[in-house]
Amino acid sequence: MNQQIGNARSGGDIYMIAVLGPKGTFCDKSYEEYNKKYEAAHGKSLEPLYCPTIDDVFEQLCTNEACEYAVVPVENMLDGYVQRTLDLLLEKNVYIVDENQVAVQFSLLANTEKIEDIRKIYVQFKTNGQCRQFLHTLHDAEIVTTNSNMESYYKIQDEPGTAAIVPHHVIQADDVRVLAEDVTDAKGNHTRFIILRKGVLDVENPDLEKQLEELVSNEKGLDADADGTEKAAELTREKVRIPVYIMPATDRPGILFDILRRFYDKRINLISIMSRPTKQSMGTYNFYIEIDCLTERLEVVVETLRQIQVYNDIKILGAYKEH
Repeated sequence: MNQQIGNARSGGDIYMIAVLGPKGTFCDKSYEEYNKKYEAAHGKSLEPLYCPTIDDVFEQLCTNEACEYAVVPVENMLDGYVQRTLDLLLEKNVYIVDENQVAVQFSLLANTEKIEDIRKIYVQFKTNGQCRQFLHTLHDAEIVTTNSNMESYYKIQDEPGTAAIVPHHVIQADDVRVLAEDVTDAKGNHTRFIILRKGVLDVENPDLEKQLEELVSNEKGLDADADGTEKAAELTREKVRIPVYIMPATDRPGILFDILRRFYDKRINLISIMSRPTKQSMGTYNFYIEIDCLTERLEVVVETLRQIQVYNDIKILGAYKEH
């Protein structure tokens, strides 16, 4: 690996969180936001463990005993879902405990005096899809894809004729290399990040409903009265997102309709649905679905998922307060 995985301590009661790095990325900003919430609830911080790729983030969470959390991008307002994140959510034994959104704005840094003199431009793989209109104007420039926005930033430090699209927040106010301050395709651009922990949520667990309630409650940091009435009252009013993977056992006509009909019959709202290749044969797919409900309807959601599981495999990916 070109980038060192590290900058974190282990030992004692210090917990690490794997972050798509290096420091300064939008993922790092997501970590900082979640860490404030964690500090308020636990009185201590999560130590960042910066990783060069999304795969490395998942690997650290799953194999490093000192790493208790991870944060990865899952969806951008302009460019949609991060496909690698969706795939690894299915492949790895992890689940989602929270999410947050980070405002995203990109600017152009260049080692040239004019934009038309740019011969090579470094762009992170998801940034490319958020700055297409600007990139389309660079007819003569070679576009080089990077793993992170900070990698793009560092690539041009000593390379004449090059440029990089980088997060606006990492640019120094007096940096004379700024040729364009906002090259994002649309205003109000945001990326959604998810916070992960290692483990599996089993749809066949008889206490699954209670387990999901505890996930939402723990992340919200509710302080219950001695008899628990305050906690119960607030929890029933929580709007919750439950992401799941549904893997059809067979490939037959109408299978997606049958799955969606189960949700419709119980009046369960679906935020989104994505087809992901099974990687076993052409034209076969698993379905990534995000469910939206109130915690008071968790029992209905769990019951519906168990009905769907009769003819399909299901992986529950977490439960957390919707933001």
